[in-house]
Amino acid sequence: MKNKKRIWLSLLLYLYLALPTLIFMIGWLKWYFAFPFGMLTAFACVRAFTVSMRNEDFVPEPADISTFLKALALIIVWVYLSGIGGWCFQNRDHGTRNAIFRALVEYDWPVVSHDGSRGLIYYIGFWLPAACIGKLLGLEAGYAAQVIWAVAGIFIVYVLICVYRHKVDLWPVIFLIFFSGLDYVGAWILGEEELLNLRLAEHLEWWAIDFQYTSMTAQLFWVFNQAIPAWVSTILILTQKDCKNMLFILSLTMLSSTIPFVGMIPIVLYLYGKRVAEDRNHWKEIRTFQNIVGVLVIGGCVFLYLIGNRSGGMIGQDNASLIVREPAAALLRYLLFFLLEFGIYLYFICRYRKRDSLVYLVTAILLLCPFIKVGEGHDFCMRASVPALFILMLLCMETLEKIRQEGKKYLLAVYCVVLLLGSVTAFNEIHRSVKITYWRVTNGESVRYPEIGIEKELFQYGNFSGEAPDSVFYRYFADLYSVYVETEFD
Repeated sequence: MKNKKRIWLSLLLYLYLALPTLIFMIGWLKWYFAFPFGMLTAFACVRAFTVSMRNEDFVPEPADISTFLKALALIIVWVYLSGIGGWCFQNRDHGTRNAIFRALVEYDWPVVSHDGSRGLIYYIGFWLPAACIGKLLGLEAGYAAQVIWAVAGIFIVYVLICVYRHKVDLWPVIFLIFFSGLDYVGAWILGEEELLNLRLAEHLEWWAIDFQYTSMTAQLFWVFNQAIPAWVSTILILTQKDCKNMLFILSLTMLSSTIPFVGMIPIVLYLYGKRVAEDRNHWKEIRTFQNIVGVLVIGGCVFLYLIGNRSGGMIGQDNASLIVREPAAALLRYLLFFLLEFGIYLYFICRYRKRDSLVYLVTAILLLCPFIKVGEGHDFCMRASVPALFILMLLCMETLEKIRQEGKKYLLAVYCVVLLLGSVTAFNEIHRSVKITYWRVTNGESVRYPEIGIEKELFQYGNFSGEAPDSVFYRYFADLYSVYVETEFD
């Protein structure tokens, strides 16, 4: 029975991570690239699956089936409230995400503008399985498939956290939904009255202005396409007993969660270094077939695709001058940000893991992310931090258990107050979704974000597309694009 659980869990995991990349290769590449690249990726999945099967610990401890059903029910409600699929209120970021999905369903692959001048260049991996359903059964079926894909991903995350903790209960779901930095406290200290008014349900996490670390619920409600695959990959990497699959897992994240992928690199390097430090002979185990395919084939292919989007090389004027303009105020804001977003949590964590190098790695990542500016917004700070914030959540969960086991009632009460203050952010996101959904439904309005024009808007913004004739990927690798190049631009 335990062996069957391990088989199904491993199979579901690698299918979930690899399917978007396989669909991308088949749908975007010329056949003489798609066939060998797809075969190599599929075979690498089999090899990774085989390695996972040898991991005896890679299965959750026995539990009543009702626990899993309760967890699944909570996840379904959480995903429903997020707006994925357009069945509940959608935050404004869903506008472009809906447009990208519509383009994936309605346009031929690879997706290019009608005149062939621009190609869709974005982290599209999360949508590709649902887009296949949409092409076969219609757009609304595709939106329903998005919901199912999101629920499946988060349920995988839940199960893997149970594997990581060697315990099955509902705490992982509770922490996923409600864990956050103390954004409400930050807004109160800085006197942000609009943010403090919970009736308005504004986005609390902009209280620090220059910086933002996004709670798990806000990640799901705003950037689900990046967050869910990043959560799956992060917890899967943490459950690995060796380095034989690590680079392969990392590569499968690249197409769905490009910026969180960058935040995972130091974590993988740390785990590899730790493994080698334990025994120098372990340095060879990273040289597996699946890791090589991940770096050279998957990594190379996705890199050539994404590099055609030039927005990451632009630094907006606001970003470039924020700290220079008011260095003293920015420093004070940063120190307050550090304290409220993760510094207070570190105080409790370090009572039990002050010699754990993983804690120092997470701290270093979260300290440095705000200073790296990429593109015109704050995306790097918000998204590269996703893996580190996920690990911080796991550490906080473990700390709660240790405080409870020690029976320190005063410390437990203080820690619970801190966690509850953090949960206000998630409550605020959920409250906004419920409130606006109810209001729109009772007034006969659509809860889905108004449609954004694909040609006039989506293909005009550098964040989502690039000049196809200048792209090495679209010119030499993309299926059928040579027709546009020969007739229009050569």
